[in-house]
This record gives sequence, structure tokens and C-alpha cells, in this order.
Amino acid sequence: MREDIISSLKQLGADRTTRTIYAIMVLLCIVAAVYFVVRVRVSDILVTAHYTSFGGVNFYAMEWWYAISFIVFFMVIATAHTAIGAKLIPLKGTTVANGFGIFSMGIVIFSMITLTHIINIAFPL
Repeated sequence: MREDIISSLKQLGADRTTRTIYAIMVLLCIVAAVYFVVRVRVSDILVTAHYTSFGGVNFYAMEWWYAISFIVFFMVIATAHTAIGAKLIPLKGTTVANGFGIFSMGIVIFSMITLTHIINIAFPL
């Protein structure tokens, strides 16, 4: 098991394009997590922390600590998607792994935009 993980990570690091794509994705996740750590503040009142297009109310208020899940979300994306990309290289090749990495960056960027709007409503500057 350990040898499989090490060989997958070596293959991920061997190709410069793949290494760059996943490094950018992990960097985006770290930047997003730091941004949300700075923006979330302790609050006694309920803050907007959830958005949905279903139902009569689009923004839902919850406790302030719910916003910490945004930080955890970005760390899970960085870890899980890098691991999946590392396993895709020996199974499907670098083209599929690169496509998955670019798709992952799109998910991170879309999440950053959406969650920034929610955080701006919950914790205005």
C-alpha cells in the first residue's frame, strides 16, 4: 500500500504539466482557506451561511461556526483531488489526470466565488 502511494506521487511529480496543475490547485485551496479564516468572526447572532435556489428563502441563517466548514471543504478538495489525480496517472494516463486537475481548479474557483458572496453577506467588511 505504501509503495503504491509513493509510486503514484512520484509519477505525479515526474510530469511538469501535471505537477504544475495540481500545485496551482493546492495553492488556490490554501489561499481560499486562509481568506475564509481571516473573514469568519465570532458572532452572537445567526449569520447567513447557506444558499439554495429551492424554497421561498434563498439564504439561510445558522451559527457562525458553520462558516468554518468552508475552510474544511477547501482542505478536503486539495487532499482528495490530488490523491485521485495521483491514482489516475497510472490507470488512465496524464491526459485524464490533467483534465481532472483542471476540472478541480474550476470547482475551487467556482466555490471561492460563491462562498465569498455568502461570507460578504454574513460578515460584511
